[in-house]
Amino acid sequence: MKFVFGAGGTGGHITPALALADELVKYQHRVLFIGNRGSIEETLCAASGYSFRQIKIQKLYRSLKPQNLLFPFYLLSSIITCTRILKKEKPQAVICTGGFVSGPVAISAALLKIPLFFHESNCYPGLVTRKMAKKIDTVFISFANTSRYLQKAKLVNFGIPLRQTVIDSSSTSFDLSLIGLQKDKPTLLVSGGSQGSVALNTVVSFALEDILALGYQVIWQTGKISYERFAAKHREREGVYLFAFSPDLPKMLSQCSLAITRAGAMTIAELEENHLPAILIPLPTAAENHQYYNALAQQEKGVAMLLEQKKLTPITLIAGIKEMIANRDSYLKQLSSLPPNRAAAKIIAYILYYLQNNRRNNAG
Repeated sequence: MKFVFGAGGTGGHITPALALADELVKYQHRVLFIGNRGSIEETLCAASGYSFRQIKIQKLYRSLKPQNLLFPFYLLSSIITCTRILKKEKPQAVICTGGFVSGPVAISAALLKIPLFFHESNCYPGLVTRKMAKKIDTVFISFANTSRYLQKAKLVNFGIPLRQTVIDSSSTSFDLSLIGLQKDKPTLLVSGGSQGSVALNTVVSFALEDILALGYQVIWQTGKISYERFAAKHREREGVYLFAFSPDLPKMLSQCSLAITRAGAMTIAELEENHLPAILIPLPTAAENHQYYNALAQQEKGVAMLLEQKKLTPITLIAGIKEMIANRDSYLKQLSSLPPNRAAAKIIAYILYYLQNNRRNNAG
C-alpha cells in the first residue's frame, strides 16, 4: 500500500511522521511526504531517504501581520497542488502530524474522500487538527486531556511515536568521561533546544554555583544563538560540559538524573523514554501556548514540575531543583510505571486494520 504524509513546519511535527513512516517501510509499504520547499521537513526526509513533493504554504500568524494577506492565496495554491499529487499517487490513506503544512494536504484528502488520519503530539491540539476534526477518520492523541478539545472527533491515545534510534539511545550507555564528567555523580541536563533559550541560559548562569553546590555536574546545551556568550564565562568550569548542539544529546539523557528543558512534545516523549524527571519551562511564544498545556499535563501525571518562564529566577529554579530532589523517589516511581513507547507500531497496526476492515466492508 501507499501512504502520503503531510507534516512539517517544525521538527516536533516532522519527527513523529518519520517514526510512522519507518514503521510502514518495515512492512514494505511505500511512503511519500508533502511539505514546504527548502524546509526542515525536506531536509529530514532527504536524510531518511523518503520521497518528497514540494508545496509553498506559510503559517497563519495569530497577530495582525502583512504576511497574512498572502495566506489565502498560498492555501488555495497548495490545495490545488496537493490534490494533483494525491490524484496521481492514489494513496490508500493520508497521515498528517499537525503544523500548517498539514492543512492543504488534509483538505485535499478530505475533498478526494481518501481515508485521513492525524497524530496530535501536543496536549492542546493545533489549529489544523481542531478545524479538520470532523473530517478525520481517527485522531491519535498523546495526552488524555486532549479529549477536552476534540469532543467531536474519534480519538485513540497511543502516545507520541519515537524513531527506533531514539528508543535505542535510552538503553545505550554513554561514557561521561568523554566529556570530562564523572560516571557516578548526579548529572543535571539543561537544554532550551537546538537554538537555545537566552532566558533559560541567563538564569542557569546566575544559579550555576548553587546548582554545583547541590552536588550536581551539568550537561548544558546552550543552543547556537548564545553559545559564545555563556561559553566565555563557564566553558572551563569544572563539572560543567557546555556546548551549542550535539547529536549525542539523546544518548546523554540516559546518564542524567534531572533535566531542565522546554516542554515540546518530542522532548517530553524522550524524557519519559529515559525515565528522567524534569523541570519543564514552557516556551511562552509557542503557538497557542501549547507547551504550557504539555507541561501542566506532565505535572498532573507526577513525572515533571511546571515552572513558567515569567516566574523563572535563580531563586525559583534552585527551589524547584531542591523540591525535585526531595520528591525524586515519587517522580521515578511514576516514570517507571509508564508503559514502553510502542506508539509507532500501535498507530500503524490500527491504520492497517482500519483500511483492511473498510475494504472488506466495501467489498461486501
